[in-house]
Amino acid sequence: MKIHSRLVTAFATLAALATVAPAIAQEVHLIARVPFGFTVGDANLPGDTYRLAQMTGHPEMLFLRGARTGTFVRTDEVRLPRYGQTPSLVFHRYGDQYFLREIRWEGRTRFDVSETKAERDAAEGRKHLAAHMETVIITAER
Repeated sequence: MKIHSRLVTAFATLAALATVAPAIAQEVHLIARVPFGFTVGDANLPGDTYRLAQMTGHPEMLFLRGARTGTFVRTDEVRLPRYGQTPSLVFHRYGDQYFLREIRWEGRTRFDVSETKAERDAAEGRKHLAAHMETVIITAER
């Protein structure tokens, strides 16, 4: 019964995202092809082509939408002192687990995604293997 209620909740959330998000998101700012599954916040997303847009009235909230799924991402906006950074998504990789940590917008803006408990657990689990976190950067386009 517990699994059934979680599935119903998940489908209801996806339906709400599909209908509400396009109305409140501004235009798509970045498009990135992510070839692997990854975690952002509490959401596990499959490899897909993702479109990112800022939420109207909430610049700290981004909407990340693929062909089959999407999620809202709460970020911390960072203004950089220099122009010209390449738009990209930055992931931390621990073994075969990827966690979205930064979204680099074109120009002087970067959005940082907070470290989650799942990422801390992945990092802790890798310590005994003498394997370190690897940074993986996926270039995005406007």
